[in-house]
Amino acid sequence: MIAVLIDVPLLIIVARWVSSELFSQLKWYLVGAAFIIYAAIWGTFGSYLYWDAVYKAIFPIWFRWWLPLVYGLLFGVLALASWRVSSLVVRWQAIWFCLLGGMFSLVGHSIGMSRGLLRVPLLAEVSPASALVFGVFEFIFYWCAIIGLSLTIRWLRPWLKLTERK
Repeated sequence: MIAVLIDVPLLIIVARWVSSELFSQLKWYLVGAAFIIYAAIWGTFGSYLYWDAVYKAIFPIWFRWWLPLVYGLLFGVLALASWRVSSLVVRWQAIWFCLLGGMFSLVGHSIGMSRGLLRVPLLAEVSPASALVFGVFEFIFYWCAIIGLSLTIRWLRPWLKLTERK
């Protein structure tokens, strides 16, 4: 329920701030932002904080430090695909982008559960249904963050240029 209370206002903000024209200009910013956010999430939580408690039961040990790069690239590609599909919709492309992002959690969490995600002690009390439902709202939040970061990078881009070509 808390996730819904967070996501709904974020989706309203996204709907108001990101017009169809602006959304069409965000293509590569969304890809870069998705890479950054998912690499940070997997680097912080998957490879570092929760590796011993959760993710070592899911992934081979050699994959631990590859998680940020692999998931950053994967979600960058998924952001590009989501941007393309959302661009085909007449209205609220940014909302559709976030909702598609939420749906990706169903695939990822289902794969994780099939590999034993809910058998680790930290998550043993979580039901599969609640994990899947929460995951959708969790990923909608991340995809709203991707839009926010892409807008920030786009806005900062003129100031980030260190040299100007003549």
